[in-house]
Amino acid sequence: MNRTTVAVIGCGHLGSIHARLLATRPDAELVAVVDPDPGARARVAAAHGCAALAEPTELVGRAAAAVVAAPTHLHATISLPLLAAGLDLLVEKPLAADVEEARAIVTTARRLGRVVAVGHVERFNPAWGLVASRVGRVTAVETRRMAPFSYRSLDVGVVHDLLIHDIDLVLSLAPGRLVAVEARGLSATGGHEDAVRARLEFASGLLADLVASRIHPEAERRATLWSSAGMFSVDMNARTADCLTPAAAVRSGAFRAAAVPPEQRAAAREGFFGAVLEREKLAAAADANPLADEQADFLVAVRDRRAPRVSAGDGAAAVEIAHRVLDALHTTRLGVERGETLPLPLPQWPRRRTG
Repeated sequence: MNRTTVAVIGCGHLGSIHARLLATRPDAELVAVVDPDPGARARVAAAHGCAALAEPTELVGRAAAAVVAAPTHLHATISLPLLAAGLDLLVEKPLAADVEEARAIVTTARRLGRVVAVGHVERFNPAWGLVASRVGRVTAVETRRMAPFSYRSLDVGVVHDLLIHDIDLVLSLAPGRLVAVEARGLSATGGHEDAVRARLEFASGLLADLVASRIHPEAERRATLWSSAGMFSVDMNARTADCLTPAAAVRSGAFRAAAVPPEQRAAAREGFFGAVLEREKLAAAADANPLADEQADFLVAVRDRRAPRVSAGDGAAAVEIAHRVLDALHTTRLGVERGETLPLPLPQWPRRRTG
């Protein structure tokens, strides 16, 4: 098997995981890690026997592909020169800090014929895969993505940090053009928004109610989808799905609850899930690793010169919807008397030169 030479840019929490997984792959050779912090890059490089570099441009001539796991505001600054130098990229979500930068990555990759995948790893969650192929035309989606505060990703708020995962999942259902957005948020940690509830309405009629919080006591990742095919509840932490689909009597239109005689209704209640709605509980393989599957998809895309499952265009679309949410967002600062609401400003990040 031909091995693709790969580097990881960013030796923080997620970059370190990417490096560890890549170092064990038979189809990849981890040749370098990149980080401006000498201690961080030395630690990860020593663990995997690869080069430790300070600047992304040092990868030119060393690697055919790279994973960009640097802070969000550096994604475009890092990615654009590497695309121009001939590297294919897996860019962690979100693709870029704003819509303009995301579009620049898309157009540059397209013009140069480079592969760019985006790290929306929930697309590779096996529980999502259990239902995505059987839901049909979805009319409503509800998601809850809750996590304790981690003191990571402080350069973005919860919309870019967590909610964007579910934005991407909704967009993967091909809902059409976004026509309306409502959003409310809470800020507790002295920076960006920490909890958000957003309602998205699409031209197809699909309604998406998305809730995300990074100040929740317990971790939770769930999605519920309604369609003519049934109702599907996905627990992405447990990697299970609960599916309710219409039995034959419902599909044919023969079943009428009001026609059931009163004396038979107690027994009918007992058999409802079976005679009326069929219930199926599904569980994905416990040893599945979505991040490793994401890497595998990227490496096959590089080798075969095909589009990855989550393309740069997909990533840019998610960034655009995320900014629509932020534009509509009214945030209450916890602890402020009278609970006044106000829009939080979009982050203004310094740009870092890499050339």
